Amino acid sequence: MRKLLGGILILLFGVLKSLGQGWVVQENTFETNWNMSFQLGPTVLLSEIYSDFSGASNDMNNYLDLSLNFQLGKMVWERFDLGIEIGRSNFRGFKNNPSDIIWLTQHPSFNNPDAKFQPYAIYFDSDITNLSIYAKYNFINFSTWARGFLKLNMFVRMSAGLAYVTAETAYTDMASYNFTRLSHPLYVKGRYGNTDLNLKGIFIPTFGLNYQISERFFVSGELSMPVIATNNLDGIINYNKLLNPETPSETIEQYRIGVFGLSSKFMVGLTYFFNFDTRRQNREKILPFYSNMYRAYYSKFHRPSSKRIRQERLPFFNEKL
Repeated sequence: MRKLLGGILILLFGVLKSLGQGWVVQENTFETNWNMSFQLGPTVLLSEIYSDFSGASNDMNNYLDLSLNFQLGKMVWERFDLGIEIGRSNFRGFKNNPSDIIWLTQHPSFNNPDAKFQPYAIYFDSDITNLSIYAKYNFINFSTWARGFLKLNMFVRMSAGLAYVTAETAYTDMASYNFTRLSHPLYVKGRYGNTDLNLKGIFIPTFGLNYQISERFFVSGELSMPVIATNNLDGIINYNKLLNPETPSETIEQYRIGVFGLSSKFMVGLTYFFNFDTRRQNREKILPFYSNMYRAYYSKFHRPSSKRIRQERLPFFNEKL
């Protein structure tokens, strides 16, 4: 009799659980398949490309520096995401003999009766803070004949937006100002009380790989090549060879060369997938036995542990017994 009663109770509660539980995500709605990512990694200024694409230049020797990103995205179609990206990247560099930099050696601001630029060692320090909108395409997961779908997939992302640029250029040795009668820093934009709103366009193509460590968490590695529509990312303003210290101030801009800053960064990040559940309170009142189980698009590619499989198949299974 006890065995029969126990079997009835197990059957009753098993049926209630099977009827009550359900996947949050059966289709892609506004509340499902959201993700947010935090990334950091090294960045470096590669070169400056002339705006007419006739060539490239690199006036400074560049160091690696740090970049970080935060992203919030939503899968709007299968494997296709839209989102926003907020990032900050720093750039540094130096030049021990800047005698070939036309801006410093020929511009009237640095060469006049009161001051004279001398080619002592200089450095630059700049950064960009960008706000971008991105579109991301996630390729289907890699697979093998023996194991089926793997937890690894690749993606491409295109971002476009605005970047706030700050920069400064200065002598490495403060004593150099005594010989040149110039003021520190030699050039500054967006710092030390200089409040010019230096907003520039930015375009960021990216290629990367995701590895799924659980249904909710991914780790990723990606390589991107940001292009910034600014000519002072290396702290140097580009002019052609016709500029000289006697050039009238009203005609100086005629000798200016337009460039785009080309940089590179490798980012490592962690992505968290989540769903909204706006009907939770009402559902709990109406269906108190409902068991809410998370599921996202990539859940079908993630192989859960054997323990979890047993627990889902046998609700009363206990590993300790």
